[in-house]
Amino acid sequence: MITRALKNYRIFGVYMLWMRSLSRLFYLFFTLWLSTGQVYASTSYPNDRSDLDSTIQPFYHGVASGDPLNDRVIIWTRVTTDSSSVEVKWRVATDTAMQNILANGLLTTDASRDYTVKVDVTGLQPGINYYYEFEAMGRLSQRGRTKTLPAGNVSSLRIGFVGCSNYEFGYFNAYSILKNRNDVDLIIHYGDYIYEYGHKGGGVDTINRRTFPEYDAYDLTSYRQRYAWYRLDPSLRNLHQQYPMVVIWDDHEFANDAFADTSENHRPASQGTWAARKANAIKVFKEWIPMREDTSRTNIINFTQSVGNLADIIYTEDRIQRSVFNTDSQFINMMLIGQDPLLYDTPDRTMHGKRQMEWMANQIKTSNAKWKILANQVVFSSYFYKGIGGFPFHQVQGWDANPLDRKKIIDTINQYNIKNVVVLSGDIHVAMAFDIPGGVVPYDPTTGAGSAAVEFVADNVVEGDVLPNAEAYMYSNNLNLRYIKLKSQGYCVIDITPNSVCCDYWETDSVSTANTHQNFLSTWCTVQGENHLKAYQGPAFTPRSFPSLAPYNPRNSGLPVGVRTLQKAVELMSMYPNPSNSYVRFQYFMKATDQLFIEVYDTQGRLMQKEDFGLRQKGLNEDILYIKNLPSAEYLVIFKTTDGTTARKLLKY
Repeated sequence: MITRALKNYRIFGVYMLWMRSLSRLFYLFFTLWLSTGQVYASTSYPNDRSDLDSTIQPFYHGVASGDPLNDRVIIWTRVTTDSSSVEVKWRVATDTAMQNILANGLLTTDASRDYTVKVDVTGLQPGINYYYEFEAMGRLSQRGRTKTLPAGNVSSLRIGFVGCSNYEFGYFNAYSILKNRNDVDLIIHYGDYIYEYGHKGGGVDTINRRTFPEYDAYDLTSYRQRYAWYRLDPSLRNLHQQYPMVVIWDDHEFANDAFADTSENHRPASQGTWAARKANAIKVFKEWIPMREDTSRTNIINFTQSVGNLADIIYTEDRIQRSVFNTDSQFINMMLIGQDPLLYDTPDRTMHGKRQMEWMANQIKTSNAKWKILANQVVFSSYFYKGIGGFPFHQVQGWDANPLDRKKIIDTINQYNIKNVVVLSGDIHVAMAFDIPGGVVPYDPTTGAGSAAVEFVADNVVEGDVLPNAEAYMYSNNLNLRYIKLKSQGYCVIDITPNSVCCDYWETDSVSTANTHQNFLSTWCTVQGENHLKAYQGPAFTPRSFPSLAPYNPRNSGLPVGVRTLQKAVELMSMYPNPSNSYVRFQYFMKATDQLFIEVYDTQGRLMQKEDFGLRQKGLNEDILYIKNLPSAEYLVIFKTTDGTTARKLLKY
């Protein structure tokens, strides 16, 4: 019987190698076809979510804060402007009226940073709510609300935990619900904040919910336009306004299944080198995410937040230092449950890089806080699911692909007898909770004995399930799996107290319409010193008082607020690359459906090029202008409709 099973696995392994090679050939053909048909297409979007809110112009993308510490926090905005550069004032206060100003300043932004503004506000007090705003072009932004982390003896911290937000697969209702709850201190986004995919169909609603641009984001221009489009979403924009957020990237901020040196979703022939794509993705992430750029970090996004004596939250980077599999055989052997993945891992493969692994283990063993929270992108626990043909598969997008890295963390916990380790993860589009066996003594699922830590896995905020609908199979074949909810979407609230860490699992009712309906699913807790999970009657709630949400509208201080009297016929959101030598892409908002012409003038006022783009729809649009026949010089590009014009300078090199 055993011999037959092993033979079947070998046959299946050969089958999988053949299928993997075939799928790669198909994927190459399919993506090359897409690149010839989509990359330079002009599109318009009759989408009722694309309407710009002129009450907050020129800060159409709102305000945001992030990476809070005990004494500082990042504040962020973006200015939409036709100018080559713009001065922006910022101020931080203790009140929504912005009367008690604690800090303020002035800086300049321009196209080199996509007109984004990011300030690290220091000298703040721990555990305090603050309010902030920006001023540019004679107008005020919305007021944002943020909060520093508490210090000393901390009794409670509540975290909203979200991730995997593919714009085309539904409304971001979980964001709206979290904003309205007004009972969390911090939002952690575990990654896939954007999806790099171009439009391939499969969205769930009926209002043509698509992203910009329609092709896969891969360069500076397309990543910038993708983030800009996401941040026009009201649910995401409003969540950012009210809470500080920590965002750690996963793979889709780069390309699906990203590794250190490659991605199967990357096409070098049309998208350039992987190194250049990674650099572009990182640059735009830093522009659009309210994150601290600390050069002392072992990686751009890994750092530790100290929440007094209550918790240390240790953020890791799991993607762009990750090694590919050495061989296809290694990939098959590590995926099949009939094999022990540790037997096939090798020291030359890494998920985090040696320096980050040493840092991570050291953060866990030197933490003096009650709880050690390891916040990362992908599932830490070892598990398998029902795969093709009923074969059991390991999910090798998580730590199962790098079991030596996981072993190092578990060995550190065992060696130093570390208690109260909690892992937060996502990526897999499934709500799950695990005990993490330590391996020193046999794990007993009835008592939790033998568990060294626990893990909470948050669902995705939109549709897009990954695992087959086989919950009974998952429970019976993964004894350390304490909870799973397939075929859902939603968010988690993590409640941390000195006595316990609890996770409330919430399901959003629907993502095909914009709504705030939700269903409570389950609560699981780990009690201090026990290192395993128990189901509790939930939702968990530690009585707390939270200040009112910041007002949506900018304050009236004598500066212009509300709808602009003469709103531009064409509001140019972005025009990149600039400088350019062959073409520029531009993202723009049409006040009304109208004919669009683009005229290019040199510095002497001579008309050098004119293009008729035909009838463009009201709302957000995207087009491309080829300039390869123009001499190298500076030009003025005029966007003209029957209702008015907009101008932007362009440098052709």
